[in-house]
Amino acid sequence: MIKKNTKDLAPIALPHGPPVECTSEYYKSLMESARMVKKYPVWDVARPTPQVLMEQARRDLMEADEKLAHKREEERINRKAMDAKWSDLREKEMLLKESFISFNKFIRENQEKRERAERKMEADLEVLERKTKETEVMKERVEEMEEVRDLMEKQVKAYTVYEDYLMSVVQSYPEFKQPLDVLNRYEALAAAKSTLADRQERDLEMLESARQEIAALTEEKKLFIMGLNNKLADLRWKYDQVRNRVLKWELALNRLKETAAQRHVELCHVRDAIWGLYVKISKQKGLPLDVSPTDFEQQLVVVMRALLELKRIYRIAQRRSKEKDVESMQTS
Repeated sequence: MIKKNTKDLAPIALPHGPPVECTSEYYKSLMESARMVKKYPVWDVARPTPQVLMEQARRDLMEADEKLAHKREEERINRKAMDAKWSDLREKEMLLKESFISFNKFIRENQEKRERAERKMEADLEVLERKTKETEVMKERVEEMEEVRDLMEKQVKAYTVYEDYLMSVVQSYPEFKQPLDVLNRYEALAAAKSTLADRQERDLEMLESARQEIAALTEEKKLFIMGLNNKLADLRWKYDQVRNRVLKWELALNRLKETAAQRHVELCHVRDAIWGLYVKISKQKGLPLDVSPTDFEQQLVVVMRALLELKRIYRIAQRRSKEKDVESMQTS
């Protein structure tokens, strides 16, 4: 039997990806295919009448009511189950809150106990450390005291020779009753020596300070004398400058006096000349000599007027001579 190769017009589309992710798409496609209204070709379906369409709509309505009732029942059952789960969850939540509160209180109490124990441990450690340090200090002090005791015993043994010597001195000199008198006498002599040394040092310091004061005073006086010498030199220099200036001005004054004398002589000659001109002009014009000989300004005014008149007459004479020359040239 020969198998015919027919082409599938609606091939199955296999989903790509993992099956877990494709499950939602699979159920979604099933629901969409259930909702889809199947259409058939016109030639395969008999032409419906209104009664058939009404019956078909009524049947669809009944099926929809049955499905809705079924869905409502499922929803009610699911609602009861969800309410039961929610109540169970609320009870568990309250129990969990109470357990958290009790556990938190227990943790807080344990924390406080731990902190108290740590503080007590720290205080005990501080006390132990302080006692240990005090013990070590006391041990060191005991060792130092033992060393001082050994040193004092050595010194007592070493100073026994001096005690024997002091006893021999007391026995040799009846003025000392006991070794303490010798020591007192030694201390008095040492104090007197120290006092004398201090006095001598003080006197030396006073002497040194006096010597320094004298040296400072001498240096100050030297500087003062040097300043006076400088001032004297400045005054001498200023005196020389002033003297040279005085000589210069005296020479200038002498020259001015000589010049003034010459100018006075010239002025006297000029005055005499002006007076002579004034007298001559007045005589020529027949004018009275009513101007004082000392009034040179009025004399000069008269002379200037006469000179101006002469100048004007000279110009007129010159102009007439030119006119005569012109006329003689024309007639010739």
